[in-house]
Amino acid sequence: MDRVAGRFKHLASRGARLFSRLRLGTIRNRLLLASMLLVLLPMFLIGSSSVLLGLRGGQTQVINQLESVATLKEEQIVAWIQSLRIHMGAIVYPHQVPRLIEPLLTNEPGSPAYTEAYNELRIQFDGVVASTGLFEEVLLLNPQGRALVATDPAKEGQVHSLQEYFWRGIEGTYVQSLSSATAQGLSSPVVVSQPVYDADGRARAVLVGRASARTLNEIMLQRAGLGETGETYLVGPNYLLLTDSRFADRRTQILRLHTPTMEQVIRDQTNGSGVYDNYRQQRVIGVYHWLPSLQFVLVAEQEEREAFQTIYATLQLTIVIALTAMLFALISALFAARGIAKPLASLADTATRIAAGDLQLIAHPRRNDEIGALTVAFNRMTARLRELIGNLESHVAVLEQAEAEVRRVNQQLARDVKEQELLNRLSSRLQQSQSLEEAYAVSIPLLQEIFEGNTGAFYHHTGKAAVYHLVGAWGKQAGTYPDQITSACPAMQTNTRFVYPNNEGKAQACADCLPIGGHPLLCVQLHANREPSGLLCLHGEPGSGNAEEPRELSLAIRTADLLALALANLQLREDLHEQAIRDPLTGLFNRRFVNEILGPKLIEAQRHQRTLGIMLLDIDYFKRINDTFGHDAGDTTLRILGRFLSTSLRGEDIACRFGGEEMLLIMPGMTEENALSRANNLREAISNLDLVHEGQRLPNITTSIGVSIFPDHGHNHDELVTAADQALYRAKSEGRNRVYLARAREVTI
Repeated sequence: MDRVAGRFKHLASRGARLFSRLRLGTIRNRLLLASMLLVLLPMFLIGSSSVLLGLRGGQTQVINQLESVATLKEEQIVAWIQSLRIHMGAIVYPHQVPRLIEPLLTNEPGSPAYTEAYNELRIQFDGVVASTGLFEEVLLLNPQGRALVATDPAKEGQVHSLQEYFWRGIEGTYVQSLSSATAQGLSSPVVVSQPVYDADGRARAVLVGRASARTLNEIMLQRAGLGETGETYLVGPNYLLLTDSRFADRRTQILRLHTPTMEQVIRDQTNGSGVYDNYRQQRVIGVYHWLPSLQFVLVAEQEEREAFQTIYATLQLTIVIALTAMLFALISALFAARGIAKPLASLADTATRIAAGDLQLIAHPRRNDEIGALTVAFNRMTARLRELIGNLESHVAVLEQAEAEVRRVNQQLARDVKEQELLNRLSSRLQQSQSLEEAYAVSIPLLQEIFEGNTGAFYHHTGKAAVYHLVGAWGKQAGTYPDQITSACPAMQTNTRFVYPNNEGKAQACADCLPIGGHPLLCVQLHANREPSGLLCLHGEPGSGNAEEPRELSLAIRTADLLALALANLQLREDLHEQAIRDPLTGLFNRRFVNEILGPKLIEAQRHQRTLGIMLLDIDYFKRINDTFGHDAGDTTLRILGRFLSTSLRGEDIACRFGGEEMLLIMPGMTEENALSRANNLREAISNLDLVHEGQRLPNITTSIGVSIFPDHGHNHDELVTAADQALYRAKSEGRNRVYLARAREVTI
């Protein structure tokens, strides 16, 4: 070790003498040497840029190749769909309609003509499925959407009238993607439908074919241009794999490909490319095409390792060369900087100590070069600095005091402005709310902003019951507030608008229902019409604003008044609206509500191509009840009937008192068959109602019901109600206690 140290000292001595001969003792010459070393930096940047450009060029080349593969696959899929359309159009020709289709539409199942046509179509359908290999199954649907013939007999009789491929297929050839309900190995993602025209060009039925997924799998499993690790596949909008994977175990299907890249592709519905981790957790480079007509994502990808193999080899070589150059530059810079760093470090240490407050310190120049001249100038500057600091210190104290006062005023003003803005926002949102539920929903986030730093809860009640329900809570202890409080709460029994339970000896009583936790608690009552209508609770947290400050109290009272007034107005508005549309005796909607709601219901039914049933119900011999038992008994009968209708209908049905003892029922989605069955069930159930008035059992009642269906019996409010009324009149005239359908030939059920 001693010999090595001696050798190093000898070399350092020779190096110093060499530097002296080369006149490298000045900073200027040393900086010149450093600038020469900086030549290596451009060299490194140029090399790095070359590598990056090569990497980008290689990636562009790979992406272009994958784009070509994806485009080819997309064209093959388009050709496959065109083949589906062609073969679907060749299944039944117009001249075959009178012989094969018409017998199925005009004859009863089981008749000789029906059976002969059915068997021939089954043979024809099975032949198409077996010969083309393009379809999994073929169905024939009648104009009502019911399956008459199917290659799978189990599906015959099923109704497809609500399926898009039916009502679009009856207008022309239509291809629909079913990818949202299919997955790899489960069923085909494509269905083709087209109308069956007779010789006169009329659509008599709809052919529906579910495409076989085998051709898609064959297209996707072709490996042209993808190397050893590449593959293509299809993914549906539900992230389900629609075709087979080259690398998956055949015994375990890969159904879901919910990767971040796939999620972005399906959300944006666009084409693109990139490097990402695929479903096998392999780093790949891929392109994806969104197929809007089928709602598929076509993916072509190749492992990054294989795609960039040549580029990676070049990159490794470049990195080795760059590291070698950097090492050489580092060694040279260390030797060059050594002679500069030592005197500068001494001067920097002196400057640091002076900056720390030791203004009497003086730097000692030890070299006759630029650093020595810099040291002399530094000492002169320090002397001038001592003089200036003495003058500035007296001004700093005055400025700091003024700055503190300005900061305090600005903070106070900013807080006032923020609080007023939040209160204005709360008032605006509450005024825009159309219901109490909407007002509740918008108030809690704004209350959390208004009382930032405090846990809080907001209770409110809308009736006269002495129970206040929790509207919402916020803060760290939000989950500890109870769902409701009563008027027995200490905060509701005080004669003042607000109370501090901790300060007034009520902490133990409040601990039973409110989380106090040892921090200040402020409770402010909400008053509506001079009566308590709610409670606003603020619970301070460590490091937050103090709920006992007068400023917090003022803000809480202003907020409570704003909430109370807005919620009282909303409650009044809802009460008035409820009284305007409800019949006070039966609790059902009144005739005015019928006039308001039936029009929009008919528009909605027409837009969605749905039916809508109208039932007009009348109590038979209701006048006898009033004459025999009095009008109070008649009111009791109507009240019980109204309660029965309110609890017996579906959620989407609407029951109204149309006038006197007449009730009108609006039933969306009701067909004639369902409406008649439902009306008879209601009629029988009403005849079995227990009617008791003031302890006296009343005789059972019967009802007559008239039924009309949109659009069969009318297209507007007046037509449907008139049709139902005429059917009701017929039921009355034919003996009562029966149901009639409004049509040309009414049938008693």
